[in-house]
Amino acid sequence: MSFDESALTRLRRYREEADRSMSLIQETEDTTRRYAERLFAGLEYTAVLGRQADFEVDATRTGDLLTLSVAARTGAQARVAFGLVRGAAAETDEDLMHEELSRYSLDPSGYSGRILGWSEQAGGEPCQTFAVYRDGVWKTKGLFVAKARGNVDDPDDVLNGFCLRILGRLVDLAALTGGAGRRWSESSYTLLQHASGEDAPTELRHPT
Repeated sequence: MSFDESALTRLRRYREEADRSMSLIQETEDTTRRYAERLFAGLEYTAVLGRQADFEVDATRTGDLLTLSVAARTGAQARVAFGLVRGAAAETDEDLMHEELSRYSLDPSGYSGRILGWSEQAGGEPCQTFAVYRDGVWKTKGLFVAKARGNVDDPDDVLNGFCLRILGRLVDLAALTGGAGRRWSESSYTLLQHASGEDAPTELRHPT
């Protein structure tokens, strides 16, 4: 076999493997997007119910970002924004790994897509993380839901119930109920800071 023939044989194997890998990654991205659509729709639906219960709840969607906010009273507000992240990658968070997949496997079938949540109450880093796999399994952990899992094709009532948990936690943060709220931090607070009207140092309390 000539060099050219040998090289073409090898490159065709590379082509087959690349096509397979990209196909699996695309499936993961598509599944993650499908879950994000259902999650966002569920949050919008529960926002409507929240308003019927006399809360000031707003769900605003812009492209791949949905922002959910609650006002328990003037000045008592909480907000979370959920964003669909482009792409898929090998899951590195042990809590979010698919139980049926080895953490050491580099097979793209073990890749996950992600949806992240950010809240001003929790600082700049993501405070809720969803991992979604191409077979429809999703897992999450964070401030609003400590730990949960499900399937992209779960019935609407199941998914809406999950979204209700998120909305309820947002109410907790706004109204300081349910073990949520803030606690005094160990940071220093000087007389000069107090005299200048600077808020005393507190930090978000995570319910146990």
